Amino acid sequence: MKVSWPGIVAVALIVIAITGYKVHTKHATVAGVDGLPRVLLVADLSEADSADACAEIIHSVRAARERGVQVQELSHDSKSEMLRRYGILTIPTVLILDRGGQVISRFEGEDPQTVTAVRTQLARLH
Repeated sequence: MKVSWPGIVAVALIVIAITGYKVHTKHATVAGVDGLPRVLLVADLSEADSADACAEIIHSVRAARERGVQVQELSHDSKSEMLRRYGILTIPTVLILDRGGQVISRFEGEDPQTVTAVRTQLARLH
């Protein structure tokens, strides 16, 4: 029986590509279950009890959680890999993620326009 090396190499490359894709998508998926959007909040969570704009953002995100939106909160000094993955450099940062973990909306800082935009976007989530 004659071995067709180009055919074997082609099949091996296809198997490697499919396996790599599945591993990548498994690790890249960080979004909510059942199709719910996921909100990622990165902030100085100790400011939740203050009277500043950061506290308003934290309270808005937590209110969304109470309505059933999947939320993950990270402290600004967290060692989470998600800070690197999403390039978080500013606090507070609020990310709205789709089912695949892709950023739908990104809000950084705590100026009045950002607070309003965060509230508006979170109100649209179910």
